Amino acid sequence: MFAYLKGHTSYGGKDFVVIEVNGIGYKVHTANPYEFKKGEAVQVFTHQVVSENEISLYGFRTLEEHDLFINLISARGIGPKTACAILAMKDMNGLRQAIENGDAKYLCKFPKIGPKTAQQIILDLKGKLVIPEGPLFTNPGLTEAIEALQALGYGDKELTKVRTAFKDTTASVDEIIKKGLQLLVK
Repeated sequence: MFAYLKGHTSYGGKDFVVIEVNGIGYKVHTANPYEFKKGEAVQVFTHQVVSENEISLYGFRTLEEHDLFINLISARGIGPKTACAILAMKDMNGLRQAIENGDAKYLCKFPKIGPKTAQQIILDLKGKLVIPEGPLFTNPGLTEAIEALQALGYGDKELTKVRTAFKDTTASVDEIIKKGLQLLVK
């Protein structure tokens, strides 16, 4: 329903933050609520989960983290809270390698994951999980620029060039879009 929220953090709890957008506070569950500082301007990519008892909003600082969450909850036996617990560990490369190598013992090191669930994760996600190399959190300007380029009609495959070229930069959104378009036209 909501692709992202852009606003300021009001307060947080042990597994959520409240993001105020135009006078409305949205309770957003997140893997690491302590990374958010009160009053900080944020853009959080969201995923809405509807269950029998509640409607919840889960938020992520990057699209990569959001996509990993979606992959994890697609595995049978993994709910949104368990997926957040896995994301909180920030061992994305270890997670990817364990799934690809069928290492259930390694997956059991993550919170709320037992042997049967680990085997199910391997079965459901082997060969399907794409986790970017390097740090999980990237320049928020890069994320915004990628969204703008997607709106212009460029696909994920083409935008990989831009992500790679600007992954370690602190350039502004405008600079990334301008230079990114130059890369894409070549």
